[in-house]
Amino acid sequence: MESVDPSKTDFELMRESKKRKLPWWKTPNAPIICKRIVKPLLRRMYAAAREDIELRKQHKQVTKKLALLNEFLDALRKRYLHPTLLDRGVLSVIELWLKPAANGELTNSQITRGLLRSMLELSGVTRTHLERCKVAEVVFALQNRRDEMHDNQRMASELIHRWARLRTLKCSLVTPGKGTFAVTVVHPCAVTRLK
Repeated sequence: MESVDPSKTDFELMRESKKRKLPWWKTPNAPIICKRIVKPLLRRMYAAAREDIELRKQHKQVTKKLALLNEFLDALRKRYLHPTLLDRGVLSVIELWLKPAANGELTNSQITRGLLRSMLELSGVTRTHLERCKVAEVVFALQNRRDEMHDNQRMASELIHRWARLRTLKCSLVTPGKGTFAVTVVHPCAVTRLK
């Protein structure tokens, strides 16, 4: 048991005890709590993307993803949730959110900008995470689209180069009207396209 310094006031002792206390996300129960937060969130994000696809088929206004965007971006900003988000497949959900419609219509630029920025801040992305989904293909296609906003293209390019540093990243990429491409990393910072 620690000895209490008699020269300190109760307030100073209380402040010291608060300093020693770990935040909840560093406690042994943190993974369980993070799963309880992440699982329903990703389920709702996935459902919103599916609902928007159905609304688009019916030629109705697509607003489900936009309504949940701020909540999704807030969760992506919380670094303590990153490992759980990645393990639970957040990149697959982001891929679904970023993917253009079947008719080639782009995703809302606000959604694209927010998700690209969040992926740049996402820590702990590994090659395994990228291989489990096709988000790299979607980001690569965004980088090369002429009708995409310049800032979004720049962020997409930065993501591709960052992911390329994770070793060899191989995936086939379909660009509308341009055929299929394969991305192969020759050098940590170089990405070449092969027809």
